Order: sequence, then C-alpha cells, then structure tokens
Amino acid sequence: MQSKVVNLLVRFNRWSFIQAVRQTLVVLFPVTLIGSLARLVVKSFLDANGFFYNILEIDVWLPLVWLRTLQFVFTSVTQIFFNLLGVLTCFVCAYNTVRFYRKDAQMAGVTGVFALLLVAYRYGKNPQVPINFHMALLGGKSLLLALLIGYGVGQLYRWKGPDQLAVKTVTWLNVRRQAFASLWPLLITTLLAMLVSLAINSGSFYRAYSHTYTTLAAASQEPRSVWTVLLLSLALATMDWFGLGVPSSYKMPLNTTAYMANLNYALVHGSSWHVPYKYLGSTLYNSFANFGGDGLVLALIVAILLFPGNTSLHRVARWSALPTIFNFDYSSLVGLPVILNPVFLLPFMFLPLVNIAIAAGVTALGLIPATPYPVLLGTPGPLIGFLATNGNWGTLVFTMLLLFLDIMMYIPFVRLNFQVEDQLAPVTLGGKRDE
Repeated sequence: MQSKVVNLLVRFNRWSFIQAVRQTLVVLFPVTLIGSLARLVVKSFLDANGFFYNILEIDVWLPLVWLRTLQFVFTSVTQIFFNLLGVLTCFVCAYNTVRFYRKDAQMAGVTGVFALLLVAYRYGKNPQVPINFHMALLGGKSLLLALLIGYGVGQLYRWKGPDQLAVKTVTWLNVRRQAFASLWPLLITTLLAMLVSLAINSGSFYRAYSHTYTTLAAASQEPRSVWTVLLLSLALATMDWFGLGVPSSYKMPLNTTAYMANLNYALVHGSSWHVPYKYLGSTLYNSFANFGGDGLVLALIVAILLFPGNTSLHRVARWSALPTIFNFDYSSLVGLPVILNPVFLLPFMFLPLVNIAIAAGVTALGLIPATPYPVLLGTPGPLIGFLATNGNWGTLVFTMLLLFLDIMMYIPFVRLNFQVEDQLAPVTLGGKRDE
C-alpha cells in the first residue's frame, strides 16, 4: 500500500506544472527567508507591541531616531520581498517551464512578468492617471495565480517561442532573431492578459478574491460553536496550502466584542476560568494551533530534524527554524515546500483542527482556563497559551504535550516525503537527495 502511495506521489510530481512549481519555490526560498527574518525584526524587535522590544526594553536605550530609521529599513525589505513576490514567482516559473522544452527561457520570463502586471493593472476613472495595481495580485497571497500565469506563458513559448541558441558565440544577429521570434507569444500573452484584466476590473471578482481570506479569518474569531471554528480553520488552511494565504503571522486579530468581553472579565476578576466565551475561535487558534504559524509548521520542522542525515530538506528546516519559532513561517511553507505538496496536505490542514478540538475539550473539562489575555507580537508559538492565561503552568504543560503530539503525527508524512524525494531525485532534478 505504501509503495502505491509513493508511486502515485512520484507521478504527481513528474507533472510539468508541479516540476516548475517545485523549482520555482526552491529559487524563492532565500527571498522568503530574508523577508521572514526582516519581518521578525520589524514585529518583534522594533514594534512597541513586540516580544523582544519589551523584554530588551529597546525604547529605553535605543534613540527614537534610530528606531524609526531601522523600522523604515527593515519594513522596506518586507514590503518589497513579500508585496512583489508574485512578480518574481511569475518570471521564475515561466523561465523554468520553458527550460524543460529547450526553448528560449529569458524572454518567456519577461513575458510572464508583463502578463502578471497587466492582469493586476487597476483601472481608474481617468486613463491618464499614474500607474496603479491591485497589489494583492502581485504579492505572496497570490502565489498560485503567479505560478499559473508563469506556467501558462511557458507552455505558450513551448509551442510558439524560439529555441535556445545552440551556437557557442552569440552575435547581434542571433539576438535579433530571438527577439523577433518571441513576438507572437508575447502578442498572444498580452491580448489574453488584457482580457483577464478587463474581467477583473469590470466585475466584483477582485473584491471577492481579496476579501475572502480576511473574511474567513474574521468570522473564525466570533463566538461561534467549536464545529464552526473547525470548518473555518480548515478553509483557511486550504487557502494557505494552495498559496493563497497571507505571508504573515497572527492573521486572526483579537479585537471583537466577544474577545473584549473575555478580557474585561479576566481583568476585573483576576482570573480567566469563567470568562463568558470560553471557546472563542481566535483564542483557541492563536493559543493551541499556532505553533510556527500555519499548519503547525514548527512541529514539521522538528520532525524533519529528528531524521538523520544532512539533506537539502534538513538544511531548509535549519535555516527557516528561527523565524518559524516566532510564527513567521512563510519561508518554511515555500522552502520545504508545503505549498502544493500533497505529502503534507493532510497534517497541514487537519492537525490544527485536532489541536483546537482537544483544547476545547480540555477547557470544557475544566483542566485549563480560557486564554483571553493579549500576547506580544513575535511570541514563540508554544508560549502563547501560557502567557495568554497570565502564567497558568497547567496550560504550558498541556501546550507542550500538544506540540509533542503534533511532531509525532508529522513523522510518518516526513518519512513519506523522503521516500518520494529519493524516487524523484534522479528523474527530475538530477543528482541525489543530499546534494
């Protein structure tokens, strides 16, 4: 049975689209890692609500002018690396796709960038106004869209684009011929992108697309039944796995009426045992299903590192561990990869639900209190529940047991992933797994 599953996954990964996706994500990993580290610095060290900002009392010894300067510097990195990540993704995916077929990849990548920019172009009331884009379509939350556009452009160049130059010495005449040979696929791509852009700007598609994720996140924090919270969390995890999530941490803001009622009760009574909304979706998720951000990725990283060896997967896990500990996990989603990887689909989607359900049951039994207190940005995931109860040690022990369970549940899938990579290595990328 296991061999059949491995063979099925290998066939899936041999699909040209998935090959292009995986190679693209490999290229994106250093970018997302630097972006995640910069986001960690901004949120945890330079924000007044940050974890290390308060522990290290940065406002006491760092002059305000230096603090503001560092905020601008590191915020610029996060905004460029994440808000324009789709542009890089589209270029690399088109480039990789065309390379499979020995075609001219450089112009295909450029065409992919122009296609994405045209699709994301935002119409205004006056056509002469400065250029404007639907930024949500250019960033990390639209990774799947950029991958699809890049792959589609690559396939178009496969059929209509010029071949790679086979000559050793490139002349100006060769370059000119290559440029003219790219005219037809560039023209076709431009016309198709214009039609898609017209559809996006003419209807309510963009509004629905850009607000779906935030709407689900907002709905999940309302005082609903546990089953509703589980379904909403499942929908969010599904979007994250497809590359349609938000590359950030703490996506569920704690600012609803129900949350404030819990917090006020805890502050007045000095205890969170009898708050009015014990099963609030936001607090259950943030306290017990947010170990390393989406899909309990911290548990996945630990499970990978428990396996012996020094493979590329181990190296990615080690490099991305630091931001992931503090719940800035986007580099892990891209680098391992988790996005569009069927091996990790089930634990990524359902383990957070298991944690939420167990936490709700333990809370109902009166073994741990609710978690209404706010925590600082960048707080390590396993400590959120402990701090959100104002230091209840039983909650900390329960959280550690949950994390141990998550690691154990991830281990079979990590083993399966290594088996799949062993089969794929000589077929798709060349070389061995540990090279």
